[in-house]
Amino acid sequence: MARRGARMHVELVEDDGTPDTRLPAVPRGTPADGHDGDADLSDRSRRPSPRARRRVLAAATTVVVVLGTVGVVGQVREAARDRARLAVVATLPNALAPLDGPPEVLWTAETDEVLGATARTPDGLLVGTRNDDDGSATAQATDPATGEVVWEQELLPGSDAPPDAGTDTLPRGGSCLAHGTDGEGLVCFASDARTVMGEAEQRYVAPTVTRLLVLDPHDGAVVTDLSDAVAGTGTFSTFFVLDDLVVVGSLVDGDAQVVAVRPDGAVAWRATVPAAAPPSSSRPSQPRADVMPLGPDVLVATPSELRILDATGATLRSFPVGPGEVLSGTSGASALTSPDSEALIFTRIGTATVATGAKTRLVRADRVGGLAGRWVPTNVDDGSADGLLLTVDGDGLHGWDSDGTLRWTAAGVPASLSSVHVLGERIHLVVRTDLVTYDARTGAELWRHGGLVDVQAPLTEPPLTDGRRLLVRAADADGRGTDLVALDAADGSVAWRAPFPEGVELLQAKFGALVGVTPAEDGSEWSITVLG
Repeated sequence: MARRGARMHVELVEDDGTPDTRLPAVPRGTPADGHDGDADLSDRSRRPSPRARRRVLAAATTVVVVLGTVGVVGQVREAARDRARLAVVATLPNALAPLDGPPEVLWTAETDEVLGATARTPDGLLVGTRNDDDGSATAQATDPATGEVVWEQELLPGSDAPPDAGTDTLPRGGSCLAHGTDGEGLVCFASDARTVMGEAEQRYVAPTVTRLLVLDPHDGAVVTDLSDAVAGTGTFSTFFVLDDLVVVGSLVDGDAQVVAVRPDGAVAWRATVPAAAPPSSSRPSQPRADVMPLGPDVLVATPSELRILDATGATLRSFPVGPGEVLSGTSGASALTSPDSEALIFTRIGTATVATGAKTRLVRADRVGGLAGRWVPTNVDDGSADGLLLTVDGDGLHGWDSDGTLRWTAAGVPASLSSVHVLGERIHLVVRTDLVTYDARTGAELWRHGGLVDVQAPLTEPPLTDGRRLLVRAADADGRGTDLVALDAADGSVAWRAPFPEGVELLQAKFGALVGVTPAEDGSEWSITVLG
């Protein structure tokens, strides 16, 4: 058997990192400094041991670390949500790019191409359509930072044919929309269908040329020509992009014809909807065959009905439109209709003449219902209000769930309200001379900032926003001029203030660009000033 080695008894002591100021240890039972050992032991028993103190300190430190971690994680998540929300805002046509301070003039020109832009490319170019006097139509991409035209692509050729004598012909043309995930493509539609206005009648001339093109947004090159799929398309054409389909609607022989085209040019489906005006109509209505997205479905609007088609072209619901009823617009999966101006009773309320007793009809694939008041569309909506619908009447602003259930009513909002912003679960709107913010969930007023110019302001322009701040026109310090003021959307505090751009009459947001507009005195043309 191997001999065991010498063993040494060692006492392990935890070091808490503080200097050891205790007296040297003495054998048990031996008095120290004249004190009885038992009395010393009793005194020590009333004090927490160093080990106990260390455990308490460690536990407290752990709680602090956990709470701090939870707080940091919460801040990170909130910051991520805010970044995602601002990313949504950045894609909206009526929103601005972030402005951290007063804007400066980038360039000025006498043109309307930027104002007419219908898409923004991943490179930040604004794409619109230029229609020339010879009848040609050209897709054109402009750099909003410099005003440079980066590329052009012909959509329709010009024509030497003179217009009909003694008539006015509405110009032909086209438009372009972003196509694909993150807008990495462009789809442009154009036709030479015409409306000829005579002294006693107007004629609708079917197109001889129809173009449907997928373009490379970087240089405007044609990627795919889908024109064969829409051959025979008629007048009053409208189109939009639904996932990977391009949906085109037009009038053909008095009916609405809808065709859905795949990216390779194959026709996914066709549908025909009667488009004749109802015989009981009080006045002649313009023929139309509007198509627009309704959530995942397709809305076809004619003078006589609204029809909802699914993504395969099958009819989900058909709803007749009365003689005094018009389509007001769409919001998510809801279509909203209301009486036209000739069917309303107008009443003077305060300083505004408004329609009283107006009702909004809610049309969805799963139900049809009615809402009190006139529908108020959103100008910039980041989607944070979860399908909220807004109407307004003499009782104030009403907030509804998407199924037509009333959430709340906010009194004091004028019935003449035309549009609002919805940002971060808040509703921002102008009430007379004030900018007011309401909670989108409850309708409670959160903050109010007064002092906006009250001149029925130049074209009563709404506030502009980049998702973080609201830009409003306000009187300057001496009350003689006008300032451009940026308010924090969260609390209404002033972020910055600067003189209103010189020579500009009104400001617009166009796919991130801040565009000042100055109409000519005779109204024939205007100049634009792009700021950033």
